[in-house]
Amino acid sequence: MKTSTAVLAAGVAVAAVGVAQLVQRHRHHKQDIDTALSRVQIDWLARASSDPLEAAFWAPEGIEPKQYQQMLSGNRSLCQLSLRHRLGLVSRRQLALHGDKLMATETGRAYWQRFGSYREAEAETGSRVERQFTQAMKDAYLRATTLAA
Repeated sequence: MKTSTAVLAAGVAVAAVGVAQLVQRHRHHKQDIDTALSRVQIDWLARASSDPLEAAFWAPEGIEPKQYQQMLSGNRSLCQLSLRHRLGLVSRRQLALHGDKLMATETGRAYWQRFGSYREAEAETGSRVERQFTQAMKDAYLRATTLAA
């Protein structure tokens, strides 16, 4: 092999490693931002689900603040599970198991019944992972309501 070809091949290899590191760094940065934003949302959901005044301020028309607090608690559980799934810490099988457990509760079903269509519409414009999560929760809700009927 000519020296110029070897130098070119080495340069391409170094560039490929550099690109791979940039892609990995970008992915990790995105996960850090996603985790931070999710933490803010989960903290707010924890506060609103335990503070009657906060719940009363944000409760949609037609929902009593106490009932809204319970729904927010269900939403908090969904958000925590969603974050774990987006970070790759929950497999598809585990996601179905966690979804079934969440939808086995009145709180989880009440939240999904009221706000599930909103989450589905939101997921349509999201990533494949978000759509997969939302579909898994919808399936768990349908299994839970079918069993309850």
